[in-house]
Amino acid sequence: MKPLVFKNKIKNRLILDMSWLSSIDTFNVPEIKNMNIQMGNRSYKVSELFQVTGEDCNNVKILKSNPYLVNIGNNLKNKIIYIEGDAGIGLAKNMNSGTVILKGNASEAACSGMKGGSVYIYGNAGNRLCCLPTGKNEGILDGFIYVQKNVGSDSITRMRRGNIVIGGNIGSNSCYELISGSITILGKIGKSFCVNAKRGTIFVKDSSIAKNYIKASNTDLTFYNFYRININKLINKRIINSKKPLRYFGTKKERKLVELFVI
Repeated sequence: MKPLVFKNKIKNRLILDMSWLSSIDTFNVPEIKNMNIQMGNRSYKVSELFQVTGEDCNNVKILKSNPYLVNIGNNLKNKIIYIEGDAGIGLAKNMNSGTVILKGNASEAACSGMKGGSVYIYGNAGNRLCCLPTGKNEGILDGFIYVQKNVGSDSITRMRRGNIVIGGNIGSNSCYELISGSITILGKIGKSFCVNAKRGTIFVKDSSIAKNYIKASNTDLTFYNFYRININKLINKRIINSKKPLRYFGTKKERKLVELFVI
């Protein structure tokens, strides 16, 4: 069965909320083409805005995406969404399960309130990745996120569980009030990192933050080696190579239960 493909035909710069894409549950392409969606102050048929081909509503492709397409993958369940181009605000917001693959850059507030599934961003992510969704108190509850390049400021707020891998830099005021979970950052780390963290495991190459943590022995690297092997498999790339990391456990100031590996 061929993927359900939506090729963007929109020429104007109006914002289009793409939340409707997550709830499509029919293989009937004429029915999908005739669905009404709102853009600006009027309603359009899907076929007026997208060239629609294919049939598998659980395997969706968006071609010629741009930042005016917002909330792609909102509340996603058990679907694959592959996106060529950039994505607007709210990519994978409140995502439950499934997979989102973005071959481009994500705008602000990607993966806010994510509860499960996997998101691969082969580009940059804007400010407030995994920020608090409206009315909620945790930025990400669970799931796997990979950002190939850089992440903006004020990202990863009150992470509950899950795994996040960032191939580049992360901006200031990030990982605030970390509750738990594992985070890998391979680039430089901005100011005010991991303030008021409670627990969690962090893997970094930027050794400048190690001064805030208590040096520990490397007698037990069982979890580190398990994590290294499995993360490399998930991304299909050896991003964590070191077999002899520098290990730190606990913050000097508040004695929080944060484990740090400098790789």
